[in-house]
Amino acid sequence: MISVWRAQFEQYWSEREPRERKTLTIGAAVVVAALFYLTAIDPAYTGRIALEKSIPVQRQQLAEMNALSVQYNQLAPQLSQGIEPVTREMIESALSTRGMKAQTLSVTDDTVKLQIQSAGYGNLMEWVAEMQKSFRLVVEDAKLTAQTEAGQVNASFTMRQIRSGAR
Repeated sequence: MISVWRAQFEQYWSEREPRERKTLTIGAAVVVAALFYLTAIDPAYTGRIALEKSIPVQRQQLAEMNALSVQYNQLAPQLSQGIEPVTREMIESALSTRGMKAQTLSVTDDTVKLQIQSAGYGNLMEWVAEMQKSFRLVVEDAKLTAQTEAGQVNASFTMRQIRSGAR
């Protein structure tokens, strides 16, 4: 097969005049050089330029991450101190300041389980955010059921208090 193509090419080449051969040779060399440039040189060159531009940004991001890591390591022991265990009274007090009352409430160790009937959704979400900030309670499980009255929900929460620096 290759010998057939070679024979056809040699016949085609011999039929060309010297000036036409020179033009075809130069054209083929330009095409090969362009393909080589587009597949090998240009991607490497543009990649290098992009890398040179991104290195200062990445160094800045690394410095920020290191600073935040140092800050976290300094603050982690402080976060785990001074957090008193959550009690039933704390939860009831926080609910009553928002005008809500738990239908059922149990506090065991660092876990709080409660059900609230017919509470305003926005008010409830603000209470959850307050619990996260004040008592470091994280929501492990939440079930919300919409009521027929707009903006009112029944809610059931299981929350856990984070008392150590670990997450």
